Amino acid sequence: MKSTIKKSKGLFTVMTLGMITVAIAAFNIAAASDVFPNKPIKFVVPYAAGGATDTTARLVSKELTAILGQPVIVENKAGAGGNIGTDYVAKSAPDGYTMLLAYTGPMAINPSLYDSLPFKPQQDFAPVTLLAQAPQILGVHPSIPVTTVAEFIAYAKANPNKLFFGSSGNGGADHLAGELFKMLTGAQITHVPYKGGAPALADLVAGRTQLQFMTIPASIGHIQSGRIRPLAILDKQRYPLFPNVPTISEAGVKNYDVNNWYGVVVAAGTPPAIVDKLNVALIKALRSEEVQARFSGLGLVPVSNSPKEFQQFIATESARWAEIIRVSGASLK
Repeated sequence: MKSTIKKSKGLFTVMTLGMITVAIAAFNIAAASDVFPNKPIKFVVPYAAGGATDTTARLVSKELTAILGQPVIVENKAGAGGNIGTDYVAKSAPDGYTMLLAYTGPMAINPSLYDSLPFKPQQDFAPVTLLAQAPQILGVHPSIPVTTVAEFIAYAKANPNKLFFGSSGNGGADHLAGELFKMLTGAQITHVPYKGGAPALADLVAGRTQLQFMTIPASIGHIQSGRIRPLAILDKQRYPLFPNVPTISEAGVKNYDVNNWYGVVVAAGTPPAIVDKLNVALIKALRSEEVQARFSGLGLVPVSNSPKEFQQFIATESARWAEIIRVSGASLK
């Protein structure tokens, strides 16, 4: 009987210690959430400075600094198609002090292109919110004697493999957009991978390549100056800055829309209260007049959602890009 009582007391003690440990952990998480943030926040961009992802992060970080009362510092960790910076955040402390400017490539495209990745986008991150979408646009050098997509397709077929389109590199959204265009239209155009979208765009403007599938933020200045002739928006609706440019569907190519997007994620395991606090702050930043105006001028469409909605969005995008990669036969080689 005494032995049974001793065992019961021991079990009670273990249970009590376990409950106390859980309670302390819950209290610590709640306390951390209450004071968050109490030091600078790192905002990692997985690409080089100067691009659309970098510009987006810097615009948002300025507003976040004012909203959160702590510096939000942009750090560029480029390389391997965005995988290096993305992996860095995946392995960071799950405390909300390291955010990632999540981009289409590493989050939705790369898992279907690379044989292996050091991170799993849908398991290693806690989504915070979508920030913006950037429709792609099909543009040609003015020396190409076409003004519509139909004319371009006919011209490309009459000049097989003599037209070159640049991209930010093998496996990028712009590369895949070109491969999908070839598959859907039969146009025989040749891909030229560059080490980034900027040098690819420079060669298009110089006439060394003839066309490109590019984001509006990257190309807007060249389009407005006439150095690039836009043929179609690769989206389901026309873009306000270019109301006379048809969508790719209106131009005759169906089942074809390509959007780049930007969002924010943190490491998996970050307390939900901190994720929610960042979500509220980011949405407030997106609604500021300065961000709205700058995004519009850059060709970005501000979009926000809840962490759960963003999680579903990433899953949907991953499945969509996996199918595009499968049917187009695109690869990193």
